[in-house]
Amino acid sequence: MIKYFNYILFSILITLFFVFNINSKISTNIHSLLPKSENKELLKQFLEFESNKKILVAVKGLEKEALEELRSFEKNILKIKGIKKENSISSSSFKEYQNKYYFYLNELNNEKTNNLNVKQELNNLYDSVINSFLTVDINKKDPFELVKKEDIKLNIKNGKLFLEKYGYVSLFSLEKSVNSLNDYERIYDEIKKQETSNITTFSSIYYFVENSRYIKNDVNKIVLLATCLLIFLYFFILKNINLLSNTLLTLGSSSLFATICLTLIYEEISLFVLVFGLSISTIAIDYMFHHYFHRNYEEKKGFNKEVFLGFFTTFLAFFILSFCDFLLIEQITRFAMISLFLSYIIFSFIYPKITFKQKEFKLYEQKSISIKKLYFFIFSLAILSISLQNINYDFDIKSLDYNNKELKEKENFFKTHLNNKDAQTVLVKASSINELILYNEQIKKIDNTSNSSLDKLISKEKFIKKHKELSKSKLKKIKEELEKYIVNTPFKKDSFKNAYVYELEAPEYSYEKLLEYNISLKKYKDDYISYINVSKEKYNDILKEEFIYSLSLKTLFEENLQNELEKIVILGLLSLIFITLIIIFITKKKMIQALNFLLFPSALIFIYLSFVAVNILHIFMFFIILSISIDYAIYSSKDNKKQTKKAIIFSAISSFAGFGVLVFSDINSLFSIGSVASLGKFAILILILFQKVDNASKSL
Repeated sequence: MIKYFNYILFSILITLFFVFNINSKISTNIHSLLPKSENKELLKQFLEFESNKKILVAVKGLEKEALEELRSFEKNILKIKGIKKENSISSSSFKEYQNKYYFYLNELNNEKTNNLNVKQELNNLYDSVINSFLTVDINKKDPFELVKKEDIKLNIKNGKLFLEKYGYVSLFSLEKSVNSLNDYERIYDEIKKQETSNITTFSSIYYFVENSRYIKNDVNKIVLLATCLLIFLYFFILKNINLLSNTLLTLGSSSLFATICLTLIYEEISLFVLVFGLSISTIAIDYMFHHYFHRNYEEKKGFNKEVFLGFFTTFLAFFILSFCDFLLIEQITRFAMISLFLSYIIFSFIYPKITFKQKEFKLYEQKSISIKKLYFFIFSLAILSISLQNINYDFDIKSLDYNNKELKEKENFFKTHLNNKDAQTVLVKASSINELILYNEQIKKIDNTSNSSLDKLISKEKFIKKHKELSKSKLKKIKEELEKYIVNTPFKKDSFKNAYVYELEAPEYSYEKLLEYNISLKKYKDDYISYINVSKEKYNDILKEEFIYSLSLKTLFEENLQNELEKIVILGLLSLIFITLIIIFITKKKMIQALNFLLFPSALIFIYLSFVAVNILHIFMFFIILSISIDYAIYSSKDNKKQTKKAIIFSAISSFAGFGVLVFSDINSLFSIGSVASLGKFAILILILFQKVDNASKSL
């Protein structure tokens, strides 16, 4: 049965993968990369607000045909389950609240109030009613219009909102039950079926759908390319179908096992982790190559100490870096440790029992250049001392995601035409509803152009202040004169019985009542949160308030990522200290030759990093490459030069192929990993081929 071990193990793991629907826990969302923090939780809560699930629709043109096309489009997409027409009509309970606290929610025109002739205004009001061809809508709370009217400019034509110099526009929203990516994809596809060349639509949910699909397609392309390349490479090297099939099953099993283990630890894991896992498998292939070329799989030999040391140092580096709190790196390192551990166990202890006969593979080296190890050493130190001074860091988490330029252009189109291009959104958090309203009022003092659904409410503190102001005004006197003079007019005596009444108790709010009012509000633990749109000019000033949270990914996580980068550098340096000590202990007299496997890759990598904005994954992958490089340093110090060097060359080429395909990705996080890894592997190949080695064999 041992001959079928890999087939049995892979069958069990792939069955578990589908039975437990592991695929549903794999995420393409940028938020799955974010470090665990309150900021991440608050951002997640904000994205659940209904206002983030609007669908904007615009038709080009203001002629009759364009209007009919828009109405036809509206009719069709309202048939889609989960979409509803944006309802601007306030609930009856909210209208009642607004009417009751009318003079508290609005500003009084003091000049008009102080100079009002009640008797004359009553007569003017009656004249306007009887002489108007249209029905006059009298505000019975304020018949003399003493409250300042808001200057609301809406472009309305044919009963439709329209965009200047473009066309008509409509607004839709999603039902509260629409929350999953599957729902977003279904709605997105249905809307796209209805779009025409004249119809443009946009919604924030489009980012989830388009980015997710693009990332999946990009990853599939990378995985397919890497798989085909590696299969061809392994077949060319091994020339043994049985060994090749077992090797691929082992690598697949280790990746599946690591994925299943991670889903037991995390609610979701990033798809990028799995792509990285494919590249990690090319590291594990080292263990097979060294055993295979040293005939461990056909002859009974003792424990391969060099392979164990190579595995142990790489595993140790991943273990040290796993203490980083950046979620993507945490998941990658744990995935790598689990995957490499299982691969090492199978390649080292199961394969010798299966037994594989080695196929002869002759490699002839025509080396025309042999560079002294000291030259590599001096060159590397010189380059590092210069390039390290020219490093610029990028702490924007969005720079790791797919840059959806087309969708960003659509978003800017609507923001520009709706005069909302420079608006910034911030989150406000408070321990009570009244405190939340009070905070919004404070922001209004800093930025009088800010707007929020909380603007419709009044805090107890402001209520008390307003009551004092109203008590000092002439409203009470106007009320008395109105009751006095109305008896001498055609109006009924009780026509304005509720006019200019302000003697009230402060309003009491409940969470359920505010949701009924359509206020954007959410409970978060023991607190309440909402959001405010502020001007770009006042944005930085408003962020200084302790109750305000930025919703910009860059602002939210810049400090966090900076701290994580510092932590990675510390952890990476710690792992390098261990690696260096191990190299010195093992290689002894060949120490310079071995240290070049750390310094020369570092030099080439930092030449590249001095010309790009360095992100956290660049630095992470730098330390990973160095931890992998020690394998080659250890292997190159082995006495059996011919077989060892052959294994080193083939494992380096396969790793170069596995990581190199990532540079073809349009996703910056994968490209960052691939670019650093490719340069590191390329440097290792140069050292293997051209570094003059002590007691090296001239031919293989």
